[in-house]
Amino acid sequence: MKIRALTAVCLGLALLLPACKKPAEVTVDEERPLTMRDAQVKLDATSNDRFQPPGTGPFIAGQVPQGWMEMPSNQFRLLNYRFGTGGEVAVGMSSGGLTDNVNRWLGQFDKDPLTDGDVVKLEKGSVLGIEGVWVEASGEYMPGMGQSAKPAQGLYGLIVQDAGRVITVKMTGPAEEVAAQKAALKVFVAGLRRRE
Repeated sequence: MKIRALTAVCLGLALLLPACKKPAEVTVDEERPLTMRDAQVKLDATSNDRFQPPGTGPFIAGQVPQGWMEMPSNQFRLLNYRFGTGGEVAVGMSSGGLTDNVNRWLGQFDKDPLTDGDVVKLEKGSVLGIEGVWVEASGEYMPGMGQSAKPAQGLYGLIVQDAGRVITVKMTGPAEEVAAQKAALKVFVAGLRRRE
């Protein structure tokens, strides 16, 4: 019994002795460049202003409608919002022509494609001073990218063509919620500006 107790004490001391050593001194001899996160905090800044480095995201939202929740951006959604029970608003850029993009959106609702002549008759709108067309659809929405179809959905959005690129502001969600947010979307689009 004494041997076990003596062994336990010795083992305990052996474990504690290294902890009594003075730790080695650490010297930092490297510097990192300052980033935008080191800058003075800007009060009332949007998430875009706070977290996107200057010049990376091409757009800044002006007035975000009440009840819209800002979501993280990604490579497809330069600005991203949610509202209601399942509504989404995304600002993005893509390639292709105006008619191609209009028909891509309409195709997600299984609507017949429009001709160039049909597209020019759509409601006109503008973003950043560039004229485009408003697109509207409702029914079963097939968002793609492996997502299942959603019934009773609506779409309202603006597509403009600018210097070989297409700027899109697309609102989708339950049809009644989209209809109720159409005016808010137009106010939002009017307030969009380019990041300087």
